[in-house]
This record gives sequence, C-alpha cells and structure tokens, in this order.
Amino acid sequence: MFKRPVGLLLLIFAVLIIIADIFLPAVFLNNHYIKHTAQTDTFKYLITDSPKQTPKTLSYLAEIIAYYDTPAHQWHKTKGKIKIYIPKINNAGSPNRILKYGDVIVSSDKIQPIKNFDTVKSFNYVRYMRHKRIYHQVFIRCFSFEKANQGNKIIAAAKNVNIFLQNRIKRSDMGINQQNLASAMLLGSKQDLDSQIRQQFNTSGLAHILCVSGLHIMLIVSAVSFLLKAVLPKNLTGLYIRNAAAIVLCWAVAFIVGLTPSALRVAVMLTLLIISKFTPLNDDNINILLTTAFIFLCFDPLILFNISFQLSFLAVFGLLTIKPWLYNLIKIQRNKKLLFLNRPLSNIATTLSAQIFCFPVIILNFSRFPVLFLLTNLIVVPLMQIILVSLIFMLIFADVPLLNNVLSWLCNLEMSLLLETARIADEITSLIM
Repeated sequence: MFKRPVGLLLLIFAVLIIIADIFLPAVFLNNHYIKHTAQTDTFKYLITDSPKQTPKTLSYLAEIIAYYDTPAHQWHKTKGKIKIYIPKINNAGSPNRILKYGDVIVSSDKIQPIKNFDTVKSFNYVRYMRHKRIYHQVFIRCFSFEKANQGNKIIAAAKNVNIFLQNRIKRSDMGINQQNLASAMLLGSKQDLDSQIRQQFNTSGLAHILCVSGLHIMLIVSAVSFLLKAVLPKNLTGLYIRNAAAIVLCWAVAFIVGLTPSALRVAVMLTLLIISKFTPLNDDNINILLTTAFIFLCFDPLILFNISFQLSFLAVFGLLTIKPWLYNLIKIQRNKKLLFLNRPLSNIATTLSAQIFCFPVIILNFSRFPVLFLLTNLIVVPLMQIILVSLIFMLIFADVPLLNNVLSWLCNLEMSLLLETARIADEITSLIM
C-alpha cells in the first residue's frame, strides 16, 4: 500500500462514493428538470447517443436542456439525463425521423419515473439507471425537430466517422449477421446485432469481443508495433516512434468507436503505461491501473457502479496479479518437444486470471456463469488479432473491387466461425444446465 499510495486513496474514495449513493438524495443537480415539472410539460431534448431499435420503437439517451415556462411564456435552461422512446411509425402512419447525436427536439409528452420490469424480478432496473444519473423516461408520440449538431463537436465528429465506417462494412459482400458482428467487434456498434446472437455470445463466455475493449486495442497496437519494428531502426529513435505511434493508434481507435467510455478507459491506461516506460516509475502496471481508475472516478463517481467499468478493471487486475504466477505454474520448461504448448497454456492463464476476479460480479449481476468460457476463449482469442487486422484491411480497401471481394470473403468466413462457435457453445451449455 505504501508502494502504491493511490491504492489507499482509491479505496477511500470508493467507500465515500458508496456511502453517498446510499444516503444522499438521488438528484444532485441544482437545476434538475424534475424541479420544473409543475411549471410545464414541454421540454427540449438533446440526443446524446445512437438509437437502439426494437421492432416498434427507437430508444435514445438524451439530456433535457430547456423547459418552457408556461406562465411566463419563455424558455429557461435546465439539465438532467433521460431515456426517451419514439415509435418508428407516427400517428399519421409515416416513419418517424431517425435522430442522431446532437439533434434537438421539442415535445410535450409527459415524463414518467423509471420502473422495474415486472418480468425480470432479479434485476433492479431503477438502480441500474440511477447509477447512470437517469431517473425518468418519456414515451414521445409527437415531437418537433428544432435543430441539429448541438452536441460536443469532437464526439459528434467521432460518431460521424463511426457511422461512415459502419456503412463501409454494410457495403461489403458479408452476410447481414456477419456485418453486424464485424461492426460490434471493430466499431463497438451493437444496436443491429440480433438478440439471439447476443445471448449466444453471453452464454458462451465471448461477450467481451462484442465491444471494443483492452483486448481489441492491444491486439491492434501490437500488430502495428510489430510491423513498425520490422521497418524502423532498432535504436532509441525507433523506440520513440513506435511508442508515439502506439499512443496515437490507441486514441484513433477510441475515436472511431465514438469515444465510448470503455474505449476511453483503455486509451488512457495504455497512454499512461507507455509514458511510464520513460519515467522512474519503471512501468508499474498495477499502479497505472489504479491511477486510471482514480482518474475516471474523479470525472464520474457513479461509474463505480457500472458493470462494464467493474469487469474491465477487475479483468486487467487479474492479468497483472495472477497471470504471471499461474503461467509459471503450468508452463512447460523441461521437455523441449512440448514447448509449443506454452502458447495455448499462456492463453489459458490469461483467460483464467481475468475470469477469477470477474466471477463475483458476473454471478451477482447475471446469476449465471459461462461454463465453457475457457474452451471458447482458447479457440477465439488466438484468432482475434488476425480477425481484427482483416477487418481493418477490408475497411481500407472497401473501394478496390477485386481486393474488396477477397477481403470480404475472408472476413465473412471469420465472422461465420465466431458465430458458429458461439452457437455450438450455447447449445452445449443449455444441455449442461
């Protein structure tokens, strides 16, 4: 603890956040929109995320930025997050406009407190949304579009790039499910992914490949670093260039996936890790992990309750603490004929060390555990680097006819392999359970 004082600071901060969450009022903002509902039912909504689709509705995360003061006949600023639902077809029988990040709409539909699902007794949806600072929802049947491009310019640019790359994937020769899986893996876009496929990946222990995580970015960075190492001089200048390229690449990947929290966490942590190599800290990876967690909690304390945040940091903590010991325990050292097994044994150590720390969170939140996670990850993880590099090349050469056809065929084959692995693992798990 004395070697890593940020650990003690992080622990104290986390305890204070938990106490505050239990005892302090749910709404902290001085000008939260809920304090003005007696004066109006009309609000301006700023869309802050891409739509999530169901057969009949589109759902968005939004911020209420203004309310109409009916007695005074004027608009006033306010703030607060909300979940909004809009039917795909309006009352006139025409398709509603699909909104995007930065759009502002006006509606007078009444907001309602978020309630738990009657069909899912074990999941506290109210608490889950409260930890995102979302306390209400609104079912918008009628709205007027006011303006566009009102969000953060950097985030808007990132989301536009993300949409552009999604469209390039959709123009490929891959099947629909393969395209949606590729968009999820490389761009973090899961809204079009079939719910049954999501369930199969969750059950098989492969859910982590459906979002851009540290694994994805590390695999991409290591592939580019390997190529640069082959062409750059093997001196201090070459080392500086490779590390600078790695940092730029981390943030480039985070940008193209829309600057999502999970991608930002990885970019910050890898940036600190690379920079620390040139400091007296001697790249203490555990200290860097704790520092990254502390930085994110300072900006958003309630992210402590985010399951993705918990799983990502616990998995990395397991890799840093248990993996070296576990691999040394199981690796083959004496029999030279069996040394080729050390690679798969390293993958086993990686998967086990990450899952050991994630196990309590998974059981607590999902009441089940993917029993075949070791087998499925042993098959998939070694192929991930090849798959990600193939997808990147397909995006780069999407406009080159013959080459695009070859790369689309290869990526379609790789995505089909992932889908089939998840399907078979899901069926086997159903038989076991």
